[in-house]
Formats: sequence, C-alpha cells, structure tokens
Amino acid sequence: MSNRFGFATVVAALLVFSIGSALPAYAQAPECADKNAKISKKIAKPMDAAINALKAQNWQEVLTKVTEAEAEPSPKGLYDTYWIHNLKGKAHTGLKQYKEATQEFEQIKDTPCMSDVERGEFLKLITKIYYQLDDHAKVIEHGTKALEMTGDPDLPLYLGQAYYLMKDYPNSRKVMEGVVAKLEEQGKPPGEQNLRLIHGACRSMGDDACETLQFEKLVKFYPKPEYWQNLVNTLFNDKKSTDKQQLNVMRLATHVGAVSEPLKFEECAQIAITLGLPGEAQSLLEEAFNKKYIVDARQAERDKKLLAEAKAAATGDKATLAQQETSARANAAGNADVKLGAAYLSYGDNAKAIEALQRGIGKGSVRDPDEAGMLLGIAYMRSGNKEEAAKAFNTVKVDATMARIAKLWLLTT
Repeated sequence: MSNRFGFATVVAALLVFSIGSALPAYAQAPECADKNAKISKKIAKPMDAAINALKAQNWQEVLTKVTEAEAEPSPKGLYDTYWIHNLKGKAHTGLKQYKEATQEFEQIKDTPCMSDVERGEFLKLITKIYYQLDDHAKVIEHGTKALEMTGDPDLPLYLGQAYYLMKDYPNSRKVMEGVVAKLEEQGKPPGEQNLRLIHGACRSMGDDACETLQFEKLVKFYPKPEYWQNLVNTLFNDKKSTDKQQLNVMRLATHVGAVSEPLKFEECAQIAITLGLPGEAQSLLEEAFNKKYIVDARQAERDKKLLAEAKAAATGDKATLAQQETSARANAAGNADVKLGAAYLSYGDNAKAIEALQRGIGKGSVRDPDEAGMLLGIAYMRSGNKEEAAKAFNTVKVDATMARIAKLWLLTT
C-alpha cells in the first residue's frame, strides 16, 4: 500500500505522545484514578533512565531499561503498567518494529490512565500504524472509535481505504461520499483519489449510475483524457444511437482529446459525408493522419481515398455557401439556416455558424431543435465563449442521448 498519508509524520507524532504532554511522575502508591498518580519508587531508577534514553532517541536503551523495570518483582500499579507499555511501544516504533509496537499499544488502549481526549489521539495514531501494516480490520476497529472521539477529517480516508481493501464496498462508498460531501460543502475540490475510490467501490457493486457520476466529477475537476475516454466510450458503444448522435459524440471526444481509435475517425468521417458535411469529414481524417492514429496500411489506403472524396465534396460545397445563405435567409422556417450553420461550423467559421444557427433557431419550426442547440453550443465553445455555450447546451432536452452529450459538454464550460 502506498505511503499516502505521510507515515513519517505519524511516527514523529506518536513518539512525542505522552499523557498530559508531560513525563511520568514517581510515587510510592500509584493509582490512575488519582490525578497526581506517580510511578512506583522501586522502578523509578530504570524508568528514569528509559525516559532519558527516549529523549535521546536511543530506542534500544529505552527497551533495555523498561525491561529492567518490568522485571522488578514488586507488584505494578496501573500507572506503572501504562508507562511500561507506552515506552516500549514508542521504542519499537522508533526501531521501525511496528508490529511489536502495536502489541504494546494494544495493552493500554483501554487504560483508565488516559483521558478521553488523550485516548482519542492515541487511537488515531495507532490507526495510522495499522494502516501501514495493512491490518485493515484493526484500522476499521480503532479508526471508527478514533473518529467518534476526535472527528479528525483525515480518519475517513483511512477507513474508506480499509473498507475497500476488505471488500466492504458499501461502507467504503458511504465513508468516502461523506468525505467528498464535506469538501464540496467547504467549496473545495472533491479530491481525485477520493472519487477514484468511490468509483472503484461502485464498479465492484455493479452500480453503473454511480460509476458514471464519479467520472463526471473527475472530468469536471481533473479533466484527464482517460476519464473522458470512459464517458465517451459508453456513448460510442451504445448500439441504439443514431449516426447523428455518434457524430456529436465524436465532436465532444475530439474537443477533450478522448479519442485516438483510427476506425472511429473513419466511421465518423463517413457519417459526416452521409449527413452532407464533407468539411467535417475532411477535418476528422486530417486529424487522424496528422496525429498518426492511422498506422494500418490497408486502413491508411482506404482513408486516403475517403479523404480525397471529402476534399472534393467540400470544395463543391464551399462554392455554394453564398447561394445557400441567400436561400436560407429567405426561408421562413429555420431548418435551412441550421444546416448552413452546421456547414460553416465544419469549415471552422464559428462566427458565421453562430449567426446562421441563431437566425434559424429564432425563426422557429426547426426540425431538430436539439441538434441546433448542440451545434450552437459547440460553435460558441470553439469561439471561446463558454457562457453562451452553456446557455445553448442547456436547451438540448428532448432526445435523451443528445441531452446526455450536452450535459458532458457543460462539464467543459
């Protein structure tokens, strides 16, 4: 397990941990119920030597002297016993003998010689040692108590990990969702590893909706291509989706850098040609070639022919754009303007695309308002106007798949 939580700091804190932040005192008859309890005089000398060795971080000497005190035949009081185990535990910790250290600390976890505040801190620290020992059951046992007593915000992270590694995915998810909720309430990012842990738990539970939600949060706060790939692949792999929906998934995927599959570029280029957008087909194929996604010789030959076809069609289409615009402006319905806006967008003319799309949407009677809103949002995104893009994407509501794609676009605004 990774040293995620700064174990060196934990050890340093543990080694200075002591009751009342003071060294033990000495007396004839120690009783933990007495606030003035002291270590018995008969073991005072070796215990004093152990304390001095502790200050010097001479861990082996601490063990030697405490063992000498422990061997003294006179009866030991609760306070004596508490400090014997406490010092031995610290010495073992200093020697990196963590298993032995926990064996000593386990002896005193319920001692009346600690106040509730001190016990909470003590349990918190040994929880972190158990985490390093990969003793997940003990992490849960002591971490749960420590959290109840201290409310320490770091403890749920240990508990969430421990539950996950114990394959208790519901509790892991519950704990980590609480961590994320608190961070979000404070206006802080939810934490990449926190979201990944929740995602892992949800995946193990077969909760697809929860998995998707975590990836949406990941791309919003930590927009890495691999997170985007997961989201767009679920849409690419939807066998019920239409060509138009697939092309819109591709537009999102290329925008966020989440697609490199050469066949996907070829398929979507063919769709674009079929839908009367040769300029978009040309752009997709050129991107695939420029980024060297196409490495198979047979596909390369096939796509070169497809690219030549797209270029020829685009040349002819561009020559008619002025005529198309005149006709679209004269049309009382907005469909021709939306089609013109899609063409301008495919050629990278975002300003004219926005103008045509807004005009068409404003006229009304648009056959596919979701497509119109999507195209307008993309045009605004490509022109750098995220605020207007968000407004446009929020109009995509009728078709569930298109609305899903628009929602993902909104995560980029």
